[in-house]
Amino acid sequence: FTVTPSAGTVSVQIPASVAQDSAGNDNTVSNTLSRTYDNVAPDTQIDSRPPTQSGSSYATFNFSSPDDESATFECKLDSGVWDICTSPKSYTLSDGSHTFYVRATDTSGNTDATPAEYTWTIDTTAPDTTITSNPTNPSSTSSATFAFTSPDATATFECKMDSGAWQTCTSAKEYTGLSDGSHTFYVRATDTSGNTDA
Repeated sequence: FTVTPSAGTVSVQIPASVAQDSAGNDNTVSNTLSRTYDNVAPDTQIDSRPPTQSGSSYATFNFSSPDDESATFECKLDSGVWDICTSPKSYTLSDGSHTFYVRATDTSGNTDATPAEYTWTIDTTAPDTTITSNPTNPSSTSSATFAFTSPDATATFECKMDSGAWQTCTSAKEYTGLSDGSHTFYVRATDTSGNTDA
């Protein structure tokens, strides 16, 4: 007969038989056959990954299978091919959008049909910063206002006057009570990937 289980352990009791030993005595023999079946694929999860907007060309992924600690893994990047991999998996990549995929296979040979995936963008190029308006030079007032911009519309800014500390600022930045003499204003942009104008 044939048994087709979905998963789990199946025991089949085969009817007892009688056999004689070498002395002619009857012996009852009971036969039980047990087999474990597993056709349920393991799940795959990504445990750590780069930020969605990354200023680094280096990316590391940690992953696991909560269903099977003995699972093996295959990884794929973008439109590449599946390759055997272990956690952590690292890449050095170019700027742009990338997608990482990983899938687990359990010891019974079942492979996750819905691999875990993650898409992120690498941007290692710092934004430019431009001062668009400033006081006249020389100036007859102790106040000064500076307007500035960056081609990166999502950039944020930091400003400083002379040898002061960098502070978060927005355009237009105004200073009052400046002393007579020479002054230097600085402003730098930082994009959403963390790149700062050098």
